Amino acid sequence: MRENLKLLIRMIGLWVRSHALGLIIGACLTTLFISRFQFAINLTESLAGRIFLIDKSDKSVKPGELVAFSSQNAAPIPDGITLIKRVAGVTGDRVAVENRFVFINGQPVAFAKPTSRTGEPLRPINSCAIPEGFFFAVGEHPDSFDSRYATPGLISLNTVRGQAYCLW
Repeated sequence: MRENLKLLIRMIGLWVRSHALGLIIGACLTTLFISRFQFAINLTESLAGRIFLIDKSDKSVKPGELVAFSSQNAAPIPDGITLIKRVAGVTGDRVAVENRFVFINGQPVAFAKPTSRTGEPLRPINSCAIPEGFFFAVGEHPDSFDSRYATPGLISLNTVRGQAYCLW
């Protein structure tokens, strides 16, 4: 038994020595990958996808694109949770609300429901021009908790984690 253990340890040592370069290269590539990218899993119905790749080096916010950001002051969502939503409006765009329908620059983007699934009252965002440093984010599902409501409202650019890409 002891001889088998010694043989196994010796074989592992030989394998590590013969594959050391590959292991080092793999470790370096993994470090480079995770310094730029992050995986995210969507546990809600707010977007069709379930697995996303976040490019942390691209923090641009463009209408129509998916962006990952940290939740802030958006109870009941805890602060710091990564959210992924579609950008519907950027600095200078006009948000208008008519009978709970939300428009950006005259184009309909969402309907603000009067209550959540649990019956909590929801107040729609106020009509406004999106100020510098903020954007309007919206989910694809009618129950998405997003900028159509006063809370969370407009999203600060300071919370952006990166561009999000649906993998599956």
